[in-house]
Amino acid sequence: MAPSARGSARRLRTAALICLGLLMVACATPRPAPPPAPAIPEPAPETRALPAEEQAQAWLIDAESTPAAGPARRAIDAVLDLPDPTWLLLRAERLWSLLPADGKATLGDRYRGAMLALLQGDRPAALERLEPVQEDPDAALYQEALELHAVLLTEAGRYREALEARVRLDALLYASPDHQMANQASAWTLLSLLDPDALIELGNSEPDLRLRGWTALFLALRAAGTDPDAFDAAVQQWSLTYPGHPARARLAALREASVGPLDETARIAVLLPLTGPLGELGRATLEGITAAAGSSLTVREPLLIFDTEGSPDLAEAAFREAINQGADRVIGPLTQEEVDRVLSTGRNWPTLLLNRPSTTPLIPFSVLSLSPEEDARAAGRAAFAAGHEQALILVPEGTFGDRVAEAFRETFTRRGGRIAGEHRFQARSPEINAQIGAALGVDASEERIALLARALRLNLEGDPQIRADIDAIFVTGPARDLRMVAPHLHYHRAGRLPMWATSHAYEGRPQPGLDLDLNGIRFPDAPWLYPDLNPNPELKQRIENSENIRSVAARLPRFTALGIDAGRIAAELPRFRNAPHLEVRGVAGNWRLDTLEQVWYREPAWLEFRDGTPQSVRAVDTPPGSG
Repeated sequence: MAPSARGSARRLRTAALICLGLLMVACATPRPAPPPAPAIPEPAPETRALPAEEQAQAWLIDAESTPAAGPARRAIDAVLDLPDPTWLLLRAERLWSLLPADGKATLGDRYRGAMLALLQGDRPAALERLEPVQEDPDAALYQEALELHAVLLTEAGRYREALEARVRLDALLYASPDHQMANQASAWTLLSLLDPDALIELGNSEPDLRLRGWTALFLALRAAGTDPDAFDAAVQQWSLTYPGHPARARLAALREASVGPLDETARIAVLLPLTGPLGELGRATLEGITAAAGSSLTVREPLLIFDTEGSPDLAEAAFREAINQGADRVIGPLTQEEVDRVLSTGRNWPTLLLNRPSTTPLIPFSVLSLSPEEDARAAGRAAFAAGHEQALILVPEGTFGDRVAEAFRETFTRRGGRIAGEHRFQARSPEINAQIGAALGVDASEERIALLARALRLNLEGDPQIRADIDAIFVTGPARDLRMVAPHLHYHRAGRLPMWATSHAYEGRPQPGLDLDLNGIRFPDAPWLYPDLNPNPELKQRIENSENIRSVAARLPRFTALGIDAGRIAAELPRFRNAPHLEVRGVAGNWRLDTLEQVWYREPAWLEFRDGTPQSVRAVDTPPGSG
C-alpha cells in the first residue's frame, strides 16, 4: 500500500531535520580545506530532483495520462504533502474519484479522500469519506485515521462514536506517553458531553471493558464530587473492578482538579443592570450572588459590583474597570447585547456570562443562562430522549416565539428528530380555534372527508383527525396565553400527544383553578421554586425574610436561583474547567460544563400539570399527559 499522506509528510519533515542537524554540526567546527576533488558531472536532467510542486505536477500528469490506482495514489500523496496544495486540489480530487470503489476500497484511499475534503473545507464530506475506520496492517495509517475520525465525529456531535475511536486509539499510543495523555484528556472531555442517561447505559451495557472502565470511573468521580474521602473511596472501588486499566494514568491529575485547594483570595466582579428597565432582574440575580458569596467558604474578598443599566457601553466600561481594579473573575453581564460588547473587547478573562452571545466567541468565556432559549433547548433534548421523533412547534407570533422555536428546532433536529410543522398563533385572536385546528391538520382532514362525500354523493359525517405525522408538540408562551391555547388543543384531541413547554407555562405559584386546562403540559423549571425539590430551603427562607429584597425575590425567584448558582460556580470556576466530570447540584438545576462550547447545560427539575398543579416528574419516564 502507498504510504499515507500524513505519514509521508512526517518522513519529509524528519529528513529535513536530519539534514539541518548535519548542517549545523558541519558549521560548528572550522575544518581545514579539503584536497581538491575531481569534478563531478552534472546529473542528467531526467534524474535531477525536482522541487516538490513540480514533482507533484509531474506525477499528476502521469496519473492523468495513465489511469491506474498506483500512479493516482502517488500523485494524490504528493499534492497532500505540499505546504499549500490549494491550486492542485481539484485535479487530485478527480484522481481520487477514479480509485477503486470511488476511493473507498481501502482505508488508505478513504484517508486520502478525507484529507482532500478537509483541505477544501468540507468537513461533513471528510467524515463520510473516511468511514469506516477498520484496523489496518499499516499501523501508522490506522492510528492517523482513528485520530482524524475522532476529531470529525466530535465536530459532528457524535460524541459516543468519537469516544469509542479515542479508546481504540489509546491502545496504540503506549510508545508516545505525551500523545497518549492528550488522547485520554480528549476521551474524558467526550464523556462529559454525553447525556447522563447515555452515560449510565454505556456503563451498564458496553461489552468493551476499556470503554466501560472509562465510563465507570467518570460516573464514580461525578458522584464523589469535591469530597476528598469520597473521591478516594470511589477510586479504590473502581480499581478493584478494573485492575490495570489505562485510566489509572489520569488519577493523580483528576484528584488535583477535583479536590485540590482553591484560591481563597479570588475577587469576583459582578456586572448587572441594577437600575433602568431591567433593574429588577438584575437585583434579583445580585441577591442570589450575594447570598452564595455569604455562604461560601472560598470567597473572602467583597464583591465588586457594577451597574450596567442594561447598556452595552456601560457593560464594556464596567468590564474594563473590573479588570483594572484587580477582579480575578467576572459574573455577567445579563443581556445578549451587553455580552456581545464585552466579548468585542478581546480580553481573555475568567468570565461567567449570564446570556449566550449572538455568535460563537473565540475567547473561552463560559455561559450560564436561564434564557427562554435555554428552556427550549432543554425541552428539545428531553423530548428526543423520551423517544419522540416528529414534533410540531406552536409558539406565539413575535420575537419570543421566533427565538424559542429556533432553539427547540436546532436542538431537536441535531439529535435526529424532525420538525413536522411550525406555526405561530395569536392567543387573543377570535380565530384562535381555527389557527390551532389548521396547525394540527384538522382542516386537511375535513377537506378529505368532504372530497370523499362528493365522490360518493353521500352526506357523510366524519370525525376529523389531527395529522398523523407528529408524536409530540412543543407549545409555549406566557401562562396567560397558554390558558387560551390549551383548551383548543384539547378540543381537537391533541391532548393525547406529549406536550412540552418552557418554564413560562407556570407563573410561580399554584393556581389550580386557572391552570386546569394546562394538564399534560410538561416544562423545565428551577428546583428553588418547589419545597419538595429545593436543595437549600434554609437559604431561600433567609432571602425571602430580608426586608430589603422580599418583593424582588418573591416576584423573580428564578433569577435569584440563577444568581446563587452563578456565585457558586464563579467561586470555583478553575476547578470546573479542569474537571469536566463535576456537576454543580444547584438551586436552578444541575449544571454540567460543555468544555467544547464553554456553555453550562442545565438539567432542570421537570414538572407536569396534573389537576392544574405542577407535579414533579422525571424528564424521561411515563409519557407526558398519561397520568
